[in-house]
Amino acid sequence: MRTEAGGWLRRALGAVRRMAGMPDYAAYLEHRRRHHPGEAVSGEREYYAEYVTARYGDSPTRCC
Repeated sequence: MRTEAGGWLRRALGAVRRMAGMPDYAAYLEHRRRHHPGEAVSGEREYYAEYVTARYGDSPTRCC
Protein backbone atom coordinates (compact mmCIF):
# COMPACT_ATOMS: atom_id res chain seq x y z
CA MET A 1 0.00 0.00 0.00
CA ARG A 2 2.78 2.43 0.89
CA THR A 3 4.58 1.81 -2.41
CA GLU A 4 1.37 2.55 -4.33
CA ALA A 5 0.97 5.87 -2.49
CA GLY A 6 4.59 6.79 -3.20
CA GLY A 7 4.18 5.97 -6.89
CA TRP A 8 0.98 8.01 -7.09
CA LEU A 9 2.63 10.98 -5.39
CA ARG A 10 5.67 10.78 -7.68
CA ARG A 11 3.44 10.73 -10.78
CA ALA A 12 1.33 13.63 -9.45
CA LEU A 13 4.42 15.75 -8.78
CA GLY A 14 5.73 14.96 -12.25
CA ALA A 15 2.43 16.11 -13.77
CA VAL A 16 2.52 19.35 -11.77
CA ARG A 17 6.09 20.01 -12.89
CA ARG A 18 5.16 19.47 -16.54
CA MET A 19 2.15 21.80 -16.24
CA ALA A 20 4.35 24.47 -14.65
CA GLY A 21 6.98 24.04 -17.35
CA MET A 22 9.61 22.65 -14.99
CA PRO A 23 11.98 19.91 -16.13
CA ASP A 24 11.53 16.42 -14.67
CA TYR A 25 14.89 14.65 -14.44
CA ALA A 26 13.36 11.37 -13.21
CA ALA A 27 11.06 11.25 -16.25
CA TYR A 28 14.06 11.98 -18.48
CA LEU A 29 15.99 9.09 -16.96
CA GLU A 30 13.03 6.74 -17.40
CA HIS A 31 12.61 7.80 -21.03
CA ARG A 32 16.31 7.29 -21.76
CA ARG A 33 16.26 3.86 -20.07
CA ARG A 34 13.24 2.69 -22.08
CA HIS A 35 13.88 4.24 -25.49
CA HIS A 36 17.65 4.75 -25.69
CA PRO A 37 19.31 1.94 -23.71
CA GLY A 38 23.07 1.89 -23.81
CA GLU A 39 23.41 5.56 -24.78
CA ALA A 40 25.08 8.10 -22.53
CA VAL A 41 22.81 9.98 -20.12
CA SER A 42 23.34 13.61 -19.14
CA GLY A 43 23.98 14.29 -15.48
CA GLU A 44 21.34 16.21 -13.57
CA ARG A 45 23.25 19.49 -13.78
CA GLU A 46 23.77 19.14 -17.55
CA TYR A 47 20.13 18.18 -18.02
CA TYR A 48 18.90 21.37 -16.34
CA ALA A 49 21.43 23.50 -18.27
CA GLU A 50 20.19 22.00 -21.56
CA TYR A 51 16.59 22.64 -20.48
CA VAL A 52 17.25 26.30 -19.68
CA THR A 53 19.10 26.83 -22.97
CA ALA A 54 16.32 25.14 -24.95
CA ARG A 55 13.63 27.16 -23.22
CA TYR A 56 15.25 30.59 -23.10
CA GLY A 57 18.05 30.42 -25.67
CA ASP A 58 21.43 31.93 -25.01
CA SER A 59 20.15 35.46 -24.46
CA PRO A 60 19.40 36.88 -21.03
CA THR A 61 15.78 36.68 -19.95
CA ARG A 62 14.13 40.00 -19.19
CA CYS A 63 10.56 41.11 -19.09
CA CYS A 64 11.28 44.79 -19.84
